[in-house]
Amino acid sequence: MKISALVKQLSKDVRAIALPEGRKVGSAGHDKIRAYLGARLAAADCIPFHGESFDLPYVVSTLRDSRFSNVVGVVPGSNRSLPALLIGAHYDSVINSYCADDNAAAVAIALAMAQWAAGRLERDLVIALFDAEEPPYFSTSAMGSNRFYADQLGGRQIHAALVMDLVGHDVSITDSMLEQMVGNENLEPHADHLPLPELLPLVFMTGAESHAELPGIVTDIGHPAGLKIVPLRNQCIGDMSDHGAFRVHGVPYVFLSCGHWQHYHRVTDTPERLNYTKMAHITHYVSAMVQKLDAAALVRTWHVEQTCDTLELERRMMQQALGDYFPLVLRAAGVAGVSTRADMERVVLILLGMGL
Repeated sequence: MKISALVKQLSKDVRAIALPEGRKVGSAGHDKIRAYLGARLAAADCIPFHGESFDLPYVVSTLRDSRFSNVVGVVPGSNRSLPALLIGAHYDSVINSYCADDNAAAVAIALAMAQWAAGRLERDLVIALFDAEEPPYFSTSAMGSNRFYADQLGGRQIHAALVMDLVGHDVSITDSMLEQMVGNENLEPHADHLPLPELLPLVFMTGAESHAELPGIVTDIGHPAGLKIVPLRNQCIGDMSDHGAFRVHGVPYVFLSCGHWQHYHRVTDTPERLNYTKMAHITHYVSAMVQKLDAAALVRTWHVEQTCDTLELERRMMQQALGDYFPLVLRAAGVAGVSTRADMERVVLILLGMGL
């Protein structure tokens, strides 16, 4: 997948998905995009996860007037008897507006992965485009990923899940946080968010702690071209998106996000504000991760959430990613280094304070 070709395709899909009227559950835009996603999965030679349609409708007894439907396809692997890999992203919008970063960008990457995966993997790759992730359905029984895991899997095992949300934007820092980091309250005023070049390529990851083999996989891939990966424990930020449905059932998972930004849940979250080159690099990273997961045994020794220690992985990759900013973050956190989980938690609080 050449970067230039990916940029073109990702931009085309985002602009098709990010309708001006939005994709709220039950709206005309929601129905239109559901049909678009099914057509794109078919064009990528996916097969439906169940039956004859990519649509997996579901109902919620207390919300009879709402029309819910996950859109799920499968790229068949060479050994379909193996537990499948899954790439997930929600396609609904929180408001009647474009919501390009939230979450058309991740859906576009998932569609690109459907095209890439044909004939490459031993395991099936499930492309799961979830409904009803946004409020008022978030973290309820109506949330599409919850319904998929509970009702639509049909007993099929998921080897590992990779979920994305908010992956289309550059990372910036608030001017007030920069003041705290450098310890200078006399800095000249800046815009609310500063696009510092060293921080723009950041991508945050949770879930490396969900299986003992994942830290080694993350280390092997490292920081790919155009990106700086920052692993964090999921408990630091909580289940921000659809990965929670897999985490609570002990499925090894990775969640990727560029965090919140100044256009989060606003009408200003438009396609032209996204960085499609960064999205193309994320697509390459996801393909590398999927190939590693396809070959990994990932023996399951538990069936509910359990975690392994990733403190050293987090410290090392965070230091590499932040570069000269790492000592400033330590200073703002009031720690000399990251040698304990408590140190890391204080550092993460600073990162969250940056608006991430």
